[in-house]
Amino acid sequence: MVLGITGGVGCGKSTVLKLLETEYGARVMLADDIGHEMMEQGKPAWLEIRKQFGDGILTPEGEVDRDRLASLIYQDEEKRQQLNGIIHPCVRKEMERRIEEWREEPLVVLETALLFETGCDILCDEIWWVDAGRELRIRRLMDSRGYTRQKAEAIMNRQMSEDDWRVKCHHRIDNNEEVKKLSVQIKELLGRL
Repeated sequence: MVLGITGGVGCGKSTVLKLLETEYGARVMLADDIGHEMMEQGKPAWLEIRKQFGDGILTPEGEVDRDRLASLIYQDEEKRQQLNGIIHPCVRKEMERRIEEWREEPLVVLETALLFETGCDILCDEIWWVDAGRELRIRRLMDSRGYTRQKAEAIMNRQMSEDDWRVKCHHRIDNNEEVKKLSVQIKELLGRL
């Protein structure tokens, strides 16, 4: 069983993943973590990023300077698309490899905010959308990541709409309340499977 977890920034996907991992023994893979791995020196994405963006995007040690890269792509939509065109195929290929490697596991979970945009939805047997109110999400991002309200809203505005997630996902998980209620929702949804 491959379960896709998606939702907008600040909705609490990581809390859902932690519950799936600790309470149900799920094997979890995070698109962001895989993306970072693919940008390590000598890896396929690293080679292409260096080719496309130049050595100025590297640290003195030769690693991708992710802060410098992030500030570059947030200012330039074309460069953001260019980077996504490098990273997303590498991440998807690695997810496919891990799904194959873990095929004997009862529950494999993959998480990405860009599940549909990257075509990773076709890797999933079921897709859950984690949702929380906009103001709560902004507050979470300001508290946990130190984002300004403007940065949080800018990121949220670039993501899929609630209507799109509602139509494309099998189930919605409400993450506006405490973890106990979240755990009950997950138990009920897994029970249906």
